[in-house]
Formats: sequence, C-alpha cells, structure tokens
Amino acid sequence: MNKPIQINDGDKVLISRTDKLGDLVLALPFVETFKKRYPNCKVDVMASLYASPILEHNDAINKILRVQNDQLHSNNLYRKDLLQKIKKEKYDIVIVLYPERQISRLYYKAEIPIRIGTAGRFHSIFFNTRLLHSRKKNIKHESAYNLDFMSFFKDGETVVDPKVYLTEKDILSAEKTLKVAGVERDFIVLHPGSGGSAEAWSSERFLQLYKKLESQGVVVVVSGSKDEGKMFDNLSNKIGFADMNQITGSTDLRTLSAVLSLAKVVVANSTGPLHLAVAVGTKTVGLYPSKKSMSPTRWGPLGTGNVVVQPDVSCNCPDGKCACMEKIEPGDVATKVLKVISS
Repeated sequence: MNKPIQINDGDKVLISRTDKLGDLVLALPFVETFKKRYPNCKVDVMASLYASPILEHNDAINKILRVQNDQLHSNNLYRKDLLQKIKKEKYDIVIVLYPERQISRLYYKAEIPIRIGTAGRFHSIFFNTRLLHSRKKNIKHESAYNLDFMSFFKDGETVVDPKVYLTEKDILSAEKTLKVAGVERDFIVLHPGSGGSAEAWSSERFLQLYKKLESQGVVVVVSGSKDEGKMFDNLSNKIGFADMNQITGSTDLRTLSAVLSLAKVVVANSTGPLHLAVAVGTKTVGLYPSKKSMSPTRWGPLGTGNVVVQPDVSCNCPDGKCACMEKIEPGDVATKVLKVISS
C-alpha cells in the first residue's frame, strides 16, 4: 500500500490521457474520483484534440489542454510550444494514465514536481513516482486499471461509471441532424466503424442487421465518418438497398454524443462510440472478438443492462486479419437488440 501523497488545497493537478476516444471515456471515472476526494484542488485534463470535446461542461474539470498527437510526434516547434504551455500552468502533480513517450518527456522537461506514471517501460524514467502494474494480462477492466492510480492518494468515494455532460444546445443539434435524416421517433443507432482500434464485424453484416431490424419495425440510424458513410452507401447500392437513415459525416463529437443519448440502443464494435453511448446513459450491444487482448473483461461497456456478443469460437487469427467476427450472425444480434429495447 502506497503512502498517500500530500496534496494541499489549491494545488494544481494535471491528469493525462492522450490516446483514443474510448480510452478517454474510460478515464472519466478516475477524473471524477480524484475531484471528489480532493474538491479544493484544480484538476486539469490533457487529452487528444479529437476526443477532448467529451470533457466539456464537466464540473470536475477546471481546464482542458488539447494535444494534436500527429504534431506531437513530428513537429519539433509544436513540442516546444506545448512545453511552454505546460510550464506556464505550474502544475504540482501530473498523473499520466497513458504513458505515451513524447508527452511523458514533456512533463519531465516541464519540471512538474510529482510525475506519476507506470513502471516497466523505457520512458518510465520520466516519472519520479511509478505504479507497478501490467495491463497485458487483461485481468480487469481498463477503467479499473486507471483507478489503480488512486492508490497514491487518500481513500474516499469512488466513481465507477463514466459520464459525459450534454447541454441543451447539443440536444437541439442532435434533433436537427436526425430530422434532416428523416428520423423523428424512437430509433436505434448502428455504428459500423472501428477506427482500426479493434477487430470489427463487417459492414456487410451491419447491413444485414439493419434489414432484419427494419423488418421488425425498428427505426435504424447509421452513424460514422463521412468515408464510412460512402463505403456503406456503395455496399447498400450494390444489393439494391439504398433507402437508409444515415447521419454519417454530419455530426461533430458533441452532436454524436447527443444523438447516442436519444437512441434506445447503440450497436457497435469495441470502439469509442460504444463507450460514449454508455457515458450518455444509453444501453449498448457490443460486438467483440474472442481474443484475450480485446476481451470485454478489459474493454467491455461499463454498467448494467448492456449486452456483449462474441463469436462462439476460439480465435487465433492475427490482429487485423480476423475472420472469426463473421461467425456472429445478424439474426442473433437482432434478437439481442430487440430484447434490450423491450427491457
């Protein structure tokens, strides 16, 4: 058991999670837990530019610092400018939940007095307080791994569910987007994309699911990027199924969050929007491969009432070339979606 680090009222604390959307969502319980235990500290969060909008309007967060990861890795002038911004804040502590090498090095160069990160990596040298744990075994949830860092701090209330705080403006934007798409009543969302973050159920399977659910009288909306929307359109046109409700490419992250909050169910691969749906209070049906490295034990949706679907086979496929996901049948997924709707 670590001896609690002394924190004083007014101390400035930076929590860093600069990777993908889902990872940031799963760091939210740590952010709110820390603020609840130290309500008189100023808690800032460093996040990727893309994912950072989900942090807005969260009363636990004093300030959001945004990093462009592509520039961080390739542009020396950008790194120097970001270093000066970090130095200017005069943080007392930084907690690096995701120890990316370049950002960890900047915290070291900024001379933040207490720099907390994981042990066991080459760039762990940039931290002066190290947490000894390994996530490679995938024996618990990613959110729980984040909360392990609270072992350096005093006991108290623990927040276990992520939450994204929406505004009236966000909801109005979502309603407008849905109206343009021709959707004005109860609906579910299919989010076929995965952004390359996990093994994915194919667009063909999602299209089959769309047709099965529509035949049951369910209003279905497809979300995703503009490019994903074009790919889905091309696929549906080939089989003569072109009349679909799509909002692909027409939402920013706040509007997408609000759309997900209005849905009855969200169906997605193991990806950021699945966790985002949970964080805005919507039940999910998540599609996961039978790989330990991508197990729902570590990456599943948090909370109750969510459903996880996996292929009923042992998966030994190489990453990025997995055919096992196609063994998940659209009819089985449709049955589970209807059950979640009815419950």
